[in-house]
Amino acid sequence: MTSAPVPLARPRLTRRTDLWRPVLWLDDLAPWRFAVFAVLVYVVLALFAYLPAWPGDPHRLVGCACGDSAQQAWYLGWAPWAILHGHNPFFTTWMEYPTGVNLAANTEMPLLGLVAAPVTFTAGSVASFSLLLWLAYPLSAASAFFVLRRWTHSNVGAFWGGLLYGFSAYLVAQGLGHLNLAFVPLPPLIFMALYEVFVRQCSRPHRLGVLLGLLMVGQYLISPEVLMTTALSALCCAVILGLARPRAINRVRLRYAWKAVWPAAVLSGVLLGYPVYFQLAGPLSIHSPVQPITNPYRADLLGPVVPTSAQRFAPGFATNLANRFTFGDVSETGSYLGIPLLLLTVWSVVRYRRDRWVLVCLGLTVSVYVLSLGPTLVVATHNTSVPLPFDVLGRLPLIDNILPARFALYQSFFVGALVALATAHYTGRADPVSLQDSRRDSPKARRSPEHAILSQVAVLVLSITAVISLIPQWPRSTVDVAVAMPSFFTSARASRIPVGSVVLSYPFAFGTNDAAMLWQETDLWRWRLIGGYATTPNSTGGDTARPPALKPIAVQEFLIYWTNGTGGYLVNTPPPADARLVAQMRLYIRLHAVGTVVVDRAWPQSGIVLSVMQRALGPPIFEGGVDLWFHAQTRAVSP
Repeated sequence: MTSAPVPLARPRLTRRTDLWRPVLWLDDLAPWRFAVFAVLVYVVLALFAYLPAWPGDPHRLVGCACGDSAQQAWYLGWAPWAILHGHNPFFTTWMEYPTGVNLAANTEMPLLGLVAAPVTFTAGSVASFSLLLWLAYPLSAASAFFVLRRWTHSNVGAFWGGLLYGFSAYLVAQGLGHLNLAFVPLPPLIFMALYEVFVRQCSRPHRLGVLLGLLMVGQYLISPEVLMTTALSALCCAVILGLARPRAINRVRLRYAWKAVWPAAVLSGVLLGYPVYFQLAGPLSIHSPVQPITNPYRADLLGPVVPTSAQRFAPGFATNLANRFTFGDVSETGSYLGIPLLLLTVWSVVRYRRDRWVLVCLGLTVSVYVLSLGPTLVVATHNTSVPLPFDVLGRLPLIDNILPARFALYQSFFVGALVALATAHYTGRADPVSLQDSRRDSPKARRSPEHAILSQVAVLVLSITAVISLIPQWPRSTVDVAVAMPSFFTSARASRIPVGSVVLSYPFAFGTNDAAMLWQETDLWRWRLIGGYATTPNSTGGDTARPPALKPIAVQEFLIYWTNGTGGYLVNTPPPADARLVAQMRLYIRLHAVGTVVVDRAWPQSGIVLSVMQRALGPPIFEGGVDLWFHAQTRAVSP
């Protein structure tokens, strides 16, 4: 058992150096009052992310009505709809018909789908997606705030740390549409539970074990990858603490930890047994890394100091360099901290190096930063081929699906924790959390001295410029779904498609050209879709984003080629729109039980596809911006 942290005496301020009186006044506020203020600030800041879209807007998606946003809106709606209709939430044939998709091996987020089910059933999964993506910022920031408030006893320090975590470059980047990676309020709580289990050890261990197990289950059902990276970051913490205080490890502490660990393991094993089995060994599971270790999604050595186009204040030469760090994918360039924040961090470490937890946070920041660099060192987009720890770690089972750039999440958290600790020291609010059996600082070191005016001004300037350098390029562009999709699917006319019908669409749902998945979601999964945006196993057991090659393959080659606009599916040139293709189109429709064909006239090159469909099926019905052929099985008969 350990004693509670001992408050420190407040520094006596003079009029000359009294620049921090507002900060001290905020630290003196009752914790619950300041917590309300902090959460409200986080909420208001998050409102700027997607204007004019508002949280829960059923009509707007970030980016476009396609790609990852449309896919994840579909995933959010599928889990509650599948459970309500007696289907397996981890498997579907409603897209990629007739083969299906193992959703447990994709980014399904069933827990978020169930939490948002009331919104989905009343306003649609687009509304759920926009609400949860907005909530990701204030909830993640608030989670870090409450954890750091408990650790540091400093209102201002915890607020500062929560801001650095919940509005970090990582979250801003993933907020472009990766809800499963941006919704991260649980990792700080997992760290808090692990701290209580292995360090503080003041509560009943079984209760802590149940709490830890539930947090792990929840995070897995949001993102298994984030759970794995959280576990690896916690392992780094355990190694650093073990090296720092080996004598603190004894039988009493290990016995307490075991009493908490086994309930967590049993609970998570029971609740996650089926989802994990289905992901690893279920139908259409994937037995190779989705992104091999050679993937480009790794942090550049210059990432923490070079801003990307996701930051509002950044010179053009810097963003031109940073935007090439991950082959132009800005959503994976989340390691930016900024020079002012790095200088503030260095000052904090030098000034409060006697606090072992400051040094632990520094070690953890460096550790996860090194992991984020990937298997080899990359400097200014140049791969030096210098091996790094992830070259070994990233080849281990389960870890081989982790993208190293995503360790930037924990880099932001541990920097935020370090700054929060330094703020608690600087204001003299309380003794920050520490290893209770560690060597105490001398009274002189514990007492915050009266700072010179120059030192206070320097810290204040660094703090302000650190915030300014991290201001994101908000609001993010959004698109009106009702305008982007044909009006046929936003009206009652969509009910003309028979329930359970198999639909062949143009654009063919393939990769990020997945607009048809949004049509299907809007029509409440009344029909199945050939094609889709998901990862599926190929013939060798590896992964592919290509839809199953249904025969005759020339039909999909034709539809996908013109859907993409450039480049093909299995060929570099499209099959000619001749009599042979028309015959193959009829055969394709008959073989795969296609009941309805839909062609969006607004999509590029729709005229070429429309001409083939008319020759194969006869004249269409034109309604709400689309050409439709009902009863396609009957019409697909050779004359």
